Amino acid sequence: MTNVEMRRADGNRRGVALIALAVLSASVIWWLIALPVLGGQKAAAHARHYPHVYAHALGGTGMLFLGAAALYVGLTRRFFRWHRWIGGLYLGLGALGAGMGLALSIMSPHPLPGVGVATGVLALAWLAVAAMAWRAAHNKRFDSHREWMVRSYVLTWTFVFCRMVMQMPAAIAASPDVIVAIIWASWITPLLGCEIALQWRAGARV
Repeated sequence: MTNVEMRRADGNRRGVALIALAVLSASVIWWLIALPVLGGQKAAAHARHYPHVYAHALGGTGMLFLGAAALYVGLTRRFFRWHRWIGGLYLGLGALGAGMGLALSIMSPHPLPGVGVATGVLALAWLAVAAMAWRAAHNKRFDSHREWMVRSYVLTWTFVFCRMVMQMPAAIAASPDVIVAIIWASWITPLLGCEIALQWRAGARV
């Protein structure tokens, strides 16, 4: 095995480990947050906008788990004949989840100044990044497609990160301004870290 192949294998192992960690953390938050919505337990709490919340939770479920599956298949090349279908479902359900998230941000059913802007911009960012991933695949620019898909899934997973942070006692007791800052930071920070990781080799010594 050449040095290049060894580095690629090491990178693949790290990627699989990160995907597994993302799925594990997503499963916990999905169980706590999304499942009660999908099961109807939260219908009364969202009575006036429950269809939007339900569609958002349904789309978000597809985003979290199909996105991880698409990345795993693309990275390992296992079950690769299903990659296009899994990725297509991820983008389709993701568009539903992000679209409903944007609608809820505009509706602001539970007003907290600034939250709708933070979540609405996140939804728009996901839609833009997902569109770039689809465009790259359509034009057979698969290296670019892979990077845009990674960015899109990082934005998807930031929902999990935000919910994890918001469960901390300090966040629960925080002022509205701090909560809004947490929401912004919970998706901008992982996206920035993702971008540095994706571009790291581009700035390495030749």
